[in-house]
Amino acid sequence: MKKRIICALMAAGMMALSFTACSNDGSSSTTTDSSSNGSSETGSSESASTESAIDMEGDPYHVIFMYLNISEGEGFDEVQNAVNELSLKEINMETELLPVSYGTMTTTTQMMLASNEPLDLFMDVMSNMPTYITSGYIADWSDYMGQIPDVVDYYGDQMEAGRIGDFMALIGTVKERPNNYGLVARKDIMDELGYSVDDFAIDPNDPSSYDKLDEMFAAVKAAYPGMTAVAGQQSIASYGTYDALSDSFGVLEDYGQSTEVVDHYETEQFKNMVTISKRWYDAGYYSADVVTSQDTGETLLKAGNMFSYVVGIKPNTAQEKLAQCGYEVEVIPLAGTPIYTSAGYNNFGYCLANASEDKDKAAAYYNWVFTSGEFHDLINWGIEGTDWVEDANGQAAFPEGMDGSNYRYHNDQGWIYPNQTAGHVWAGNPSDIWEQYDAATNEAIKSAAFGFTYDSTAVTDQVIACTAVNSQYQKALWFGAVDDVDSAIEEYVNALKNSGLDTIIEEKQTQLDAWLAENGSASTDASSAAADEGSSESSAEASSEG
Repeated sequence: MKKRIICALMAAGMMALSFTACSNDGSSSTTTDSSSNGSSETGSSESASTESAIDMEGDPYHVIFMYLNISEGEGFDEVQNAVNELSLKEINMETELLPVSYGTMTTTTQMMLASNEPLDLFMDVMSNMPTYITSGYIADWSDYMGQIPDVVDYYGDQMEAGRIGDFMALIGTVKERPNNYGLVARKDIMDELGYSVDDFAIDPNDPSSYDKLDEMFAAVKAAYPGMTAVAGQQSIASYGTYDALSDSFGVLEDYGQSTEVVDHYETEQFKNMVTISKRWYDAGYYSADVVTSQDTGETLLKAGNMFSYVVGIKPNTAQEKLAQCGYEVEVIPLAGTPIYTSAGYNNFGYCLANASEDKDKAAAYYNWVFTSGEFHDLINWGIEGTDWVEDANGQAAFPEGMDGSNYRYHNDQGWIYPNQTAGHVWAGNPSDIWEQYDAATNEAIKSAAFGFTYDSTAVTDQVIACTAVNSQYQKALWFGAVDDVDSAIEEYVNALKNSGLDTIIEEKQTQLDAWLAENGSASTDASSAAADEGSSESSAEASSEG
């Protein structure tokens, strides 16, 4: 990767680009504006065919599109039929939607890839890409740039962050970028007990700043003895003030400002978070089955017997959770200051499966999806007039008599679709929500390794072994379900080291040093340039939700 490419990538990332697929009032559109996207000189696009594979006269191509879904719901079949009718009409392609849940996504995808089952496009995480490349599961997007002109115009050189070496493994989804997290809590109970967001000033480097949360959880348990104070799939120990460098097996501490790759699980911050979690577990604030439960925070909150959960947050988290769960919530930030890493673009994205019968057509389908507001409205909100209506502000809203507790189909997972800004903004969100995403990005601390993604191929065995260790130990540690914090962490760290953690860290450091030698000064220069330009540019931002 050349310095000029990375420099442009940094500037483009912080500027957040400009995209008119979603106007400020949330109305649907299918046009893009590449005026501030920078160069589209990406990968091997110069050698890729520029003639679209869309053929309105021939036999329809059948596309299998796998995506993340909370639950199919009773309206899924209608959504499937509507998307299929739309794609046939507009690009002469049939659509087969293949929704997968959080719990089944990894196993389903990897099983299909390994058995070479028919599949065209699928969502996955960047940490799986080295294995997919080595196994020949995915095609190199670089070879199909001519089929995705709108995507290239939008992202420009940001797409370089989707590469592992010379192989463009995935295209990131359009979402908020900073790595931020917080506590989502029921507003009605906070109001009743006399708490507000302003009561909390959490600093991950100051364990005493969490004492106010203990106080609130104790008040919840006293007022509602049968209610779980905090639950979900993540805890405060799931996060930290570091750049995870893809898989957290060796990280950059100090909000990614350090360039020394270290083991986060041996740091004082991790120990402090596990200690607090153990305090909460012993006090009964966590549910007794928190270590084994597969329920997400959204599912538990919607069920009505949970007060709060820890999750990745963004400017419109409160509005999103109201729609998903049916409760007004308050969002208490826990990260201190958000961090902006390479994962802001590449942690979730779409891959082009090698099993695709016609990868040119599949790529052209992705380009259509990226610009289609109607597609995103269907897959996200459901059938217009039945599952949602356009309100007076031009935003999507539940029909009269329907809400977050009784909807038929309402996925509300915009961050995981190719380009949520193409469709309607959900009611209750500010009309300038995409500009708010941009502001959050500009205010975040950018990692010194922004733009770097390590290739884990050389340490595949060690990563697999360490991942197995995580499966055995991590959830119990995250939620403090251990007898003694010091001995539990020591056992965990020793198991990781015996599985090759130090080898992974050494490999990451070697690759990072080489990357910094070529790109370090460029990324610093780009950060300053992007900050200057970002103050006067509005955009639709893209990043990761935890």
